[in-house]
Amino acid sequence: MAPIGIGIVGLGQRTFKKALDTINESRCWQLVAATDPLESQRVYLITLYPSVRTSAGLQEMLEWNKRDDRDGLRRFEAVYVAVPHHCYADILPHLLSNGIHVLKEKPAGMNPEELLLYQNLTDSNSVVLTTASQRRYGSAMAQMKSCIVHIGPISSIEAKLKLCISNLGEGWRAQSSLAGGGAMADVGWHLLDMIIELANSINECTPTVDYSRLFYVRTSHGHDCEDSADIVLGFHHTTNRMTAHLNISRIGHQPTEEVIITGENGVLVFNGSEIFVHFEPRVGKEHLYYKPSDASDYQTDIAMMFAGFHDHVHSVVSGSSPGSHQGYTAYRSQDMVVTRTLQAVYQHANKQEPRKQPVIQSTSPDMRPLTTEWPIIDNALEKMVSDQLHKDISIYGNGGVFHEFETEFKGYHDAASSYALLHNSGTNALHALYFAAGFMPGDEVIFPVYTFHATCSPAMHFGIKPVFCDATENGTISASVIANAITTKTKAVVVTHMWGTPCDMAAIRSVLMKWPGILLLEDCSHAHGAKHKGQHVGTFGDGAAWSLQGQKIVTGGEGGNTLTKHADIHYRMLVLGHYNKRCKLEIPADHHLCQFALTGVGLKNRAHPLAIAIALNQLRQLPDFHAWKMKFTVQIAHRLITIPFLGLPAWDVESGTEPGWYAFTMRFKAPKAPQGLTREVFVQQLHSKGLIDVDIARSTGLLHREPLFNKAQDLLPHLYSEDYTLQNNDKSFHEAQAFFEEVIKFPVYATANGQAATDRYVQTILEVAANWTTK
Repeated sequence: MAPIGIGIVGLGQRTFKKALDTINESRCWQLVAATDPLESQRVYLITLYPSVRTSAGLQEMLEWNKRDDRDGLRRFEAVYVAVPHHCYADILPHLLSNGIHVLKEKPAGMNPEELLLYQNLTDSNSVVLTTASQRRYGSAMAQMKSCIVHIGPISSIEAKLKLCISNLGEGWRAQSSLAGGGAMADVGWHLLDMIIELANSINECTPTVDYSRLFYVRTSHGHDCEDSADIVLGFHHTTNRMTAHLNISRIGHQPTEEVIITGENGVLVFNGSEIFVHFEPRVGKEHLYYKPSDASDYQTDIAMMFAGFHDHVHSVVSGSSPGSHQGYTAYRSQDMVVTRTLQAVYQHANKQEPRKQPVIQSTSPDMRPLTTEWPIIDNALEKMVSDQLHKDISIYGNGGVFHEFETEFKGYHDAASSYALLHNSGTNALHALYFAAGFMPGDEVIFPVYTFHATCSPAMHFGIKPVFCDATENGTISASVIANAITTKTKAVVVTHMWGTPCDMAAIRSVLMKWPGILLLEDCSHAHGAKHKGQHVGTFGDGAAWSLQGQKIVTGGEGGNTLTKHADIHYRMLVLGHYNKRCKLEIPADHHLCQFALTGVGLKNRAHPLAIAIALNQLRQLPDFHAWKMKFTVQIAHRLITIPFLGLPAWDVESGTEPGWYAFTMRFKAPKAPQGLTREVFVQQLHSKGLIDVDIARSTGLLHREPLFNKAQDLLPHLYSEDYTLQNNDKSFHEAQAFFEEVIKFPVYATANGQAATDRYVQTILEVAANWTTK
């Protein structure tokens, strides 16, 4: 069988991820043409497939495709269409009217009327129109349908589909008028399609929408459509009534796919890659397990979908029978059922009479204070401290546990060629970094206005002028405000990855590219393990400092460390606080600082070996700590998303950005809170139920209000003159002020033993919130 020519309309992410490889690897399709208005997309396609003809518009592609007078054949008979939802109405009628067979991305239609128009055009032009819902054609769906008979008449289906979508197609997927809806019209279409097919696999009927709740989470990003949805469908079969509960989200947390089908005789569970069936025949119990060959293989499902589309197109073109893929015709009616159901979901959304929700009863009567033990003192930690106690309790050079920690710290951060140095506190680590950076009286240094004071206070000992900058929505310093704050006197920009949330380092570095003489320094005290777009924080600029104090993710009780790629900065930090032996070991003899090796500047910053033994134990566990923190934060965020007055943190999983989760931060949105509920009342009630570590962080605030920074001449008269003034005022810091007034934080656990505590935090927060929303 000769391959059939196929074209592509739309060269977006779905085309490159979903269609191109499948078409190219198939023997039954030949890609010959593609169209997209963006020249960059067309150029990229040509680099992959030089023989494909590209065009900027659909009409040009159709003109090129007209039948050749010599053989009466067209260059392509079918197209794959993947464009923004609102564009289909302009594209599909032209294709169908020209006799082109179409495989289009979901949804089948923006509404039933639009879909009916498409289906009428397919009839009048004898062409195939199919929706690209690949799950229909994979072996997982076929296996589930064959297994349903074992569990008897279905009484209920529970289904979840949660995906990580942070970039909504350059905006169009975030606008209801362009996308036809939000999460339901996007990822929800696939789940609706699957559930309707499974529910009707024995007895066919059209579902009713019994309950529809849409959640609008990212409205502050300019989105006007829902990010998650909670839906209940009713299937009124002639023999029984069945309920389906669907939970859909594209919030941007951990991907989840799960379907649980309960029948009179058993249960079927599909977890996205495996099928489990538990049922009770007349004698004993049976357990079946299936791992369909392609259940977890997204690309194989797509290949089967394209193969089915080919068979159906070939049957029309050649006039033969449809073969084994007659399902394409059957799905025509299902497309309409799914489209009508989706329309009903939006029509009924949030319009039901408010249901009296019962006050959630705590699953645990334990009201005792829940405290956070950190670090966890186990046998391994005790042994490391004991071993160190019998080796050295003072290290003058760079050997022993100091060498181990600094070497492994560099390795963890993929910075083997950089210079690491331990200090006796995070504050002194920052002080050393600022000394090494060459801060001088009169230098302007840019700092975040919202941070712990130690980010800035050590710099005041060099007579610098702090320039404070406003925050972004997540509490970290704003790149655009930095850009406006830079002057010819700016010496450095210091950023803080506050509460473990990475700053937008790509944007900040882009700003500083225009100012190559300005240093970029990072305060990573909260951010052990954090990454921005796949790169560890602390490795973006000229130097960085971490704290190893108290409750920090990597702790020694007290301590700090620095990392720099510049030898001169490292040597200056050595002479500040590591005089004599270490200076002599590391500063080259021909370096101008070598003459100060014996005395340095007369200060001592050396860490205590016992503290570093503790910190080394923690550093070696950091990958596990970080994994558990990521797991627990996903759980917390998913379960608390239903509370309308709590703004939850968001992070771009797809780009490789991972907060360090020194704390989980929520923003208390007073306008959305029940009358009488304030942030302080909410936290007090959580304290009364034992969550005593839930905190309103008042010691971390807006630094421009602190006397050290606005009246420096009173405390440091040898550095600041009587006429010293701080230019910043409250009007400059709207975002930081809002974050400070709204933020609530609580600890994120770092080991498997934290699951019970995490569950208690979530359950108690839900309980307190529910008690207010049902008053």
